[in-house]
Formats: sequence, structure tokens, C-alpha cells
Amino acid sequence: MFEKGHVFVYGASGVCRVEDICVKDYGAGKKEYYILQPVFDLRSSLSVPVDSPVFENHARELLRKEEVLEIIDSFPNTEAEWIRDDKERVETFRSLLEGGVRKDIATLIRSLYLHKKELAEKGKKLRSSDEAIMQRAEKLLYGEFAWVLGIEPKEVVPFIKERIE
Repeated sequence: MFEKGHVFVYGASGVCRVEDICVKDYGAGKKEYYILQPVFDLRSSLSVPVDSPVFENHARELLRKEEVLEIIDSFPNTEAEWIRDDKERVETFRSLLEGGVRKDIATLIRSLYLHKKELAEKGKKLRSSDEAIMQRAEKLLYGEFAWVLGIEPKEVVPFIKERIE
């Protein structure tokens, strides 16, 4: 069980802080809930049952700084194979996002970035589904990187570029 003030990654919400732990009744009886505050979206909050298996499956401890830097350093050497079948690609990318393995998410971002660059050279753009997945992946991974590195999310891409060049 997390304590008030604990910061961790929660599913697609990204980096969250436990603002409170309280008992609520949303119609199914009284339960204990975490009140989570996404650290980069102060306009929203989440109420999640403490004993929820969904919570357990989506809550992950933050990476350590060394792990973040290791992932960033691996970007140039990451093999990014493009999946040509749209349906298969979307399913694979969603599965990688839901899996929460940061190196996989980094590989996904790299794959989309390289494909986007290749398309731009031909005067084309990413499909909207690919663009949406890329934005979701970047928000999730770069939010965690920003928190761990003590920088703003908008500073993550310049930080990565500077580090790998």
C-alpha cells in the first residue's frame, strides 16, 4: 500500500502523487480509495480503489536516474522495425504501451519517429492512429523522464537530443 505523498507511474495517467487515501461510497459500498494527482496535469485527479487488481497491474515505481539515462543512451542503437499492417501495428503498439516496459515504449517512439521522418522526406504524414499513439507514448515516457531528471516535460526532447549527439 502506498502512503500519502508517494510518487509513481500509474498507467496512461503517467507520473502521479498520492494526494489522499480515504473511504468513499460510489454506490457499491464503502471502499478505501487512493486520490491520485497527475503531477503534470493539475486540473485532473483520479479515485482508484486501493484493493483494485487494475491498480496493482498499472502502478509502477519510477525509474532511477541511471535507468532513464541508460534508455536515452540506447536510443541511437535501438532497432526500430516498422510493422506494415496497420491493424497489427496499432495492436502491437497499444500492447507495448499497456505493458509499461519503458525500453519497449522508447523503441516504439523511436520506430514512429523514424517512420515519421521517412514519410516527411516524401512529403507525407503519419497516419492519425500512429500520431495518437506516438503522442501518448511520448507523454507517458517523457513525463517520467522529466520527473526523474528534475526538468520540465518540454525540456526532455532537447535533453535527449543533446545527450545522444
